[in-house]
Formats: sequence, C-alpha cells, structure tokens
Amino acid sequence: MTSNKVVGTAVGRTDGPEKTTGKGLYGLDASMPGMLWMKILRSPFAHARIKSINIEAASALPGVHLVLTGNDLKGKLTGNAIKDMPLLCWDEVKLVGDNVAAVVADDEDIAQNALSLISVDYEELDSILEPEDSTASDAIVLHPEFNSYVGAPPMESPGNRYAGLHHEIGDTSKGLSEADIVIEKTYKTPLIHQGYLEPHGCLVNIDDDGIVQVWNNNDSPVAAHQELARLFDIDEDNINFNHNYVGGSFGGKSTGIGVPLAYAFAEKTGKPIKWAMDYEEEFQNMTMRHPATMRIKAGIKNDGTITAWESEIHFAGGAYAAYAPLPAITGILTIVGPYSIPNVLIDSHQVYTNTSPCTYARSPGHPQAHFAGESHMDVLAKAANMDPLDFRLHNILKPGDEYPTGEGWQDVRAEEALRHAAEAAGYTKPKAANTGRGIAIGSHSQIGASAHVVMKVLNTGRVEINHPLFDGGVGTSTILAQIAAEELDVPIDMVDIVPWSTREGKTPDIGVAGSRGARVYSEAGYGASQEVKGKLKQLAAEFNGWDEDQIIFENGDLVNGANTSERTSLASIADRVGEPVMGRRDEQQGFDSPWTGFGVHVVDVSVDPETAETKVLNYTAVHETGRILNPIGFYSQVEGGIVQSIGSALMEGLFHDESGRVTNPSFADMKIPTSRDIPPINTVTLESDDGHGQYKVRGIGEHTNSMAAPAIANAIADAVGARLTTIPLTSENLYNELKDN
Repeated sequence: MTSNKVVGTAVGRTDGPEKTTGKGLYGLDASMPGMLWMKILRSPFAHARIKSINIEAASALPGVHLVLTGNDLKGKLTGNAIKDMPLLCWDEVKLVGDNVAAVVADDEDIAQNALSLISVDYEELDSILEPEDSTASDAIVLHPEFNSYVGAPPMESPGNRYAGLHHEIGDTSKGLSEADIVIEKTYKTPLIHQGYLEPHGCLVNIDDDGIVQVWNNNDSPVAAHQELARLFDIDEDNINFNHNYVGGSFGGKSTGIGVPLAYAFAEKTGKPIKWAMDYEEEFQNMTMRHPATMRIKAGIKNDGTITAWESEIHFAGGAYAAYAPLPAITGILTIVGPYSIPNVLIDSHQVYTNTSPCTYARSPGHPQAHFAGESHMDVLAKAANMDPLDFRLHNILKPGDEYPTGEGWQDVRAEEALRHAAEAAGYTKPKAANTGRGIAIGSHSQIGASAHVVMKVLNTGRVEINHPLFDGGVGTSTILAQIAAEELDVPIDMVDIVPWSTREGKTPDIGVAGSRGARVYSEAGYGASQEVKGKLKQLAAEFNGWDEDQIIFENGDLVNGANTSERTSLASIADRVGEPVMGRRDEQQGFDSPWTGFGVHVVDVSVDPETAETKVLNYTAVHETGRILNPIGFYSQVEGGIVQSIGSALMEGLFHDESGRVTNPSFADMKIPTSRDIPPINTVTLESDDGHGQYKVRGIGEHTNSMAAPAIANAIADAVGARLTTIPLTSENLYNELKDN
C-alpha cells in the first residue's frame, strides 16, 4: 500500500464549519412566506375501529384552512418495501398515536387547538403488545388483508408473522444430546429510539412551475421521492427533494415520513405546508429499534466445547411493516458469534404488534443478538468453570472453520482481536472489591449497492464534488474531499461539496445505510478522480505539446515530467476549455462483501453492594478493519457508537403500559448518556489491506454500538454474581435481582 498525503490523515469535517456556526440548513429550518402548519390527530387506543369522525367545529375555527380524514385519502398506503401504512386511518387504528385526521392552519397554536375540536367515536378492540403473543394460535390477525399490500411477500394463511429467517447447520438435537451441560435462557431488549435530536419534519410546496419542492430530514431522499410519485401518480420529474442536513438518523430517518400527507394539503390549498413532530409523538409512534425476546439453548462439553446452539427470536415489528428491514433482520444471525459450532438452529420472527412501527437502528439485529449471545457465552463459561476469555478462545473460529452463520468470510481475525483486547485492557490484572470485568466480541460487514460522484475542476482552480447523499453525520463528504485532494494534489480547502437535489441527481441511490458510505463512495470518488485526471492530462498534452504519459499533478498544477519547469494550472486548463473539466463514476456493487470486521470491547464496572448503583470505570475497544481513510472520522464513529451503546445498555428504552401507551415519552424520562456517564475510552485499531477498492476500505459505522450491553452485563455478573437478562441494566433492576437471590 503506497503512502498518501491526504487519504489516511486526520482531516476536519467538510460540513463542520456550517454546522457549528449555525449556517447549515437542516430539514426543520426550512420555511416559506405564507406557509401553513400541519398537525395530526392521533389515536388514544392501541387498536380500535373508527365508527365516525366529526370535523365541523375544527373546520370552522378561524385560521384553519383544511381538515382531512382517512376518507379523504382512502386506499393510500405507504411504506418502503411493504406498503401497509395508511396516510390517515379510515377504518381501524392499530397503535396509540396512529394518524386519524390532520389539520392545516395559519400557525401551530391554531392547528393544535383545531385538533381538540375533532370528535371521534371509537370501538376499542383487542390488542397485542408483546411479540411472542403475536404468533399464539388464538392471536387476532392484525392485517388480514396482508396479501393485497403492494410489496408484501404472500402469506399462505393469514397471520401476524410477516418476515423472518430460518438458518440451520448440522443437527442440534444430536448436538444437544452429546453435550454434558445444556443451558437455556431468555433475553429481552426493549423498544429503543435512535436518539437523534432533530425530530421528523418537512416543508412541501408546489412552485409556480408545478414542481413539488420538498425539504425533509431524511437520509434516503431518492426513495422518498419515488414513493411520493407512486402515491399520487406524479411524474418523477415534477418532484424535487432539496438538499438539507439531517440532524441525526442512525437508520430512523430513512423514509419521507409526513411528506405525502403534507403534499395532499399543499395540492388542495395551494399553500406551502410545514410540519414538525414533538418528542411525545416521536417516542410514541415513530420508527425505532425492534424490541426482541430471544431464547437461547446451548450445549457444551465439560471441557467447554460448544456442541449445539439453538435460538428463537421474536421481534415486535409494530403496527405496520412499512419501515421494516426486509426480507428479514439478518443481523440477528450474529447471536451465535464468531465461534466454531457444528450444530446451529436459528429461527426469527418479525411480527405485527399494536405498538410503534420499527425500522433500521444502527446495525439492525446486531445489538439484540450480541446482548443475548455474548451474555449466554459467559453463562456457559461459568457452567464449564472457565474464565470467559479462555472459554471464547477455546471456541473461537480458526482458519478453515465453517462460519456458524453460513457466510464465507475471508481472513477471519477474531482470535487476534480477542488477544489484542485482553492485552490492551489489562484483562488479567487484579480488580478492586465490588468491581467486575466483562468482555464481548461482535462482527459486522458492509453492503455495497450504488454510488454516484461527479468531480469538476473549475476555472477558479477549485474542485467541486456532486453526489446524492443527504449525510446525517457519517462523514462521507469529507472522504470524497480527501480523495479529490489526494488524486489531484490540491489543498483540501480548495474542494467544495455540493450535494444534488433529487431532481438534479436523478440517481437510484439508496442513501446512507449498511455501513456502505466509506466503501462504495470511496470507490466512486476514486473512479471520478481518475476520469477527470485523464481528461486534464489529455487537454494539457493537446494545448502544450507534452507527452500525456509523462504528465504529473503537483500542487494544483499539471507538470511536464520531461521538463519539470513547464507547468500549467488546473484552473487555466478549465478556463481555456471554457467549461468545467468533469469526471463521473456511477458505481454499482453487490450487497455482499468478502470481509467482516471484528470488535472486542472490555469494560470494568463497580457495583455498590447496598444500592446496586453501577458505574462503568474503564472501556477498551479493539476493532480490526481495512485501511482508515480519516482517523478523526473513524474514531468518532467508534466512540459515538460506544456512547450510544452505553446508553442503551444502562438507561435507555421506551416502555408501554397495558393500554399500549408509552409511559416515558420525553428526554426527561427516557434518559440518554451525558459526559458524566461516559468512562475513559481506549480505542485500539488493527488495520490491514483486507478491504474494498483502491484504498482497501471497510465500513465501521454500524459495528461499534453492539458490544457495550453484553460486556457491561458480564462485568456486573463478575462483580456481584447476578445475571441481568433484560436491558437496560438499571440499578433498580439489579437491586431487585440481588434482593430476590
């Protein structure tokens, strides 16, 4: 691997100045003169029939322009793959917070007052709140019309399981019979909000040319553009999602939520429509991480060898599958870990429940899988009377072993990562009283799909890069700027990132997802740079009579390698041509990768024996990867993921009462970590040339937020001997566990 000037060095974010000075436009910042505010009336019931709606008083309120009900938009169902969610419900509501009616008015207060004047007569119906109840033989079927939905995989008979997977290797019955010890436990994870600080919102306006102009905090705008066109039969050329920053997503803003309903009002009123959620709405019925109930049954020999592993998982998908990962949450396969297990059986079920619809949430399936799987590994280690690290090393995959999830990963470095983590964390060092040490290992690959990059050299000497991503903070634009600076040998502050709107780009891009940004966009950026370099060389040779093969790039100039005193600037070439010199790469790759990355996290925790107060003292994270393009971005992803993971491990979660209503719908009650909750973090990286493209890249964005929960649970068990099998791992839950035992 050759050394680089810019790629691989620490570079500040290209969007940093705009974001930190407040100049950057976010989705919620968009506004227009004369815009109306939209508010949505939401169901108070988890499941009910709508018998009648009276909107007369609301419609008559001064300042109200229009009220819509489900009957006005009957039959319009939306979603990503499965189109099963009504814009407004017209017959039934299926969760507390479901959309029943909507109002647009001169301001927010009037719109909110109008909602209180809408009268709805409901007939309450039975509901399902827990995922394991959804597949019971006597369970009510929440979507009997499932097979009529656009994009729905046909069911043989009506039911609530709309997706899932079955994975089997060997014979687990035989493997369990050969075991000396068999242990079965059930682990649970709750509904978790991604924790972004900008709630969902949009502004929709139909301009004088009939173009639907949209501003929407959404990291997959192309899909939202296409869905709006489908729902209302609009020519795609007449829609434009304008670029704006996205105030955090982590998978939760991968759809154009609110845009179709706002468009319906804009089309009927001729006015711009603004909409913004509050956090009570966000926490009650927005797209979040799936709650999971996970049963594991595993057998081991007396020497600690794992003979069989069975897992059955129920994911609460919520009232609609509109935002669900499909065809299944494949990350749950990592529940078996990177271990040599000859007999494996995994069955997962994504089911309808009368709760919040769920979606992608930074590594779908992995946080749930790692918590259950790595917790169970410590349980098995204790049963075998082995140290948890030794137990893992005894069972870890060796070169040539079959991976228990069926993938054919190359260059598996799980054992190396474990040993490095043990050394870096001082795993064998003595611990103070009431202190425990826990370890967890996880793995994550990255997808590919499409990427589109245009690189232009302007007559000012500046380099402009266009791409379709609405970056929610993952730093892909900075990587592209590094590549331009590297390949054209220009200062990075001479590179401008100008993302396309969806109408400008007209590219079938899937947006920010699957840890794919660094992988596929670095390749697209490199390809675009090579095309523009080739054109510049050709033009310089033509204009100056140089040998094209000897031209080199140096400090913003093209230099004649045969006579280095002869040089011409990039700016002069573009100026002489009379237009920007442009290169483009439309990259298209598969969703698979030959590599996965391993991460091992080790934590020390202290537990007060009287109050059960738990404090994380130290955190060590070892991640093996390809080449690091930008250390600032890389380590920010690692540390940001750890902070998120500590939050979901110790304090986060949304909980329903018996009526299906979330009982803690605000940041006052649903805590997220602050600086006081975060311990010193020691991050160690193991780089290699095992990676994609010219720069040997692997993704890191989704890998880092899955190991804290099992590592902390294991450390708590090490400290006080109590095993918590449900997160969050609160002091209250631990106190009750200690008291009961």
